[in-house]
Amino acid sequence: MTYLWLTRWAPYPPMLGGDIDYTRELLHSLADCEPVRALAFASPDLVPPQRPEISWSFVSRNAPPRLLSLFSTLPNVAFRHDCAPYLDAAVKASAGVEAILVDFIGMFWIVEPLIRRLGPGHPPILVIDHNNEHNVRRQMVQAERSPLMKAALALDTWKAGRLERRANQAADGLVANTEADRLSFAAIVDTPGVVVMPGYKGQRSPPRVVDDSVPRRVCVMGGHQAHHKRMVLERVLEALARHKVQSVCQVDIVGPGDKEALSRKYPDFNFVGYVEDAGAYLQTVRIALIPDEIGGGFKHRALTHAFHRTPMLAVHKALAGMGFTAGVHFVGVETVDDMAKAIPALIDDFDTLNAVQAAAYEHCDKAYDWADRGRTLHAFIQQLRAQRP
Repeated sequence: MTYLWLTRWAPYPPMLGGDIDYTRELLHSLADCEPVRALAFASPDLVPPQRPEISWSFVSRNAPPRLLSLFSTLPNVAFRHDCAPYLDAAVKASAGVEAILVDFIGMFWIVEPLIRRLGPGHPPILVIDHNNEHNVRRQMVQAERSPLMKAALALDTWKAGRLERRANQAADGLVANTEADRLSFAAIVDTPGVVVMPGYKGQRSPPRVVDDSVPRRVCVMGGHQAHHKRMVLERVLEALARHKVQSVCQVDIVGPGDKEALSRKYPDFNFVGYVEDAGAYLQTVRIALIPDEIGGGFKHRALTHAFHRTPMLAVHKALAGMGFTAGVHFVGVETVDDMAKAIPALIDDFDTLNAVQAAAYEHCDKAYDWADRGRTLHAFIQQLRAQRP
């Protein structure tokens, strides 16, 4: 058997982010079950490592100006990747494969054209939903302050919802990375779905005690390039500054993103940028914040914090569908304002901090094996194949 994986880019450095990690590790895990042909856009900076079970092909393209997406029926994220030569290459690569997997909403434009081109009897086509994008964009519209940007986001939200719904309905199967997302799709389409949560392959820290020897430091970790992630970051920085949290502890902003404007606006916060050794850095942190009031899906950084035994203070909805329990595996709050209010008392509450970090590690220890994820997806594909006429 051979599977075909259709994605935007080869998911390797210098590409960063939770979506890139999920694509790469799920692809590798699936390829451990059956060989995979992978198709992506060409980039001189992205060179996949040699793996005999994955064969890569690439398509060249010239990306259109983003503003032209306003005149397209596709949302911006898919408009940038809509490419006739890619569709041609996907049709050619589909010959003889047992199933086709379309990775991320940015590639969902290809689902219906590919079905038409392949005709009746095409291999099962699955879409890999990294998120419920329509829901995320609706949250962005509600949170946006600029009337002009709100209007543009509202239009893109409608387009994303339309594309997401049509692709998930046309597909033979869908993959969600949380149970919450699977249920949200089940409410709008009747396509069979499976939950394939991310696994973890990073370092694990030995048992740790948070005490006075650990600096009085909290951190917000993650990439902040995406629009909704910048919105989340700005909302939490506003709340932390409003409650003068920087007067009781150091506040670090960790991860790639444009930090110049924010560092000028919030000079009392420490904008660290990308950290090469996350494990070593997190040993110097008392509390990791997960403030995502906007967004859904799986929070990959929560696994990083759990496996490095860093206590988490999180907005409840940010960790929905991940299996964590507030008050046991993390300290939960309803809003970023509540988060800022909670920090002064929590920063020295070592009993609570140590209890949640130990429980989070124990919860994740046996539950996030990437090998299991590939086997789960492989079994789901074979189930779909067996159910076909």
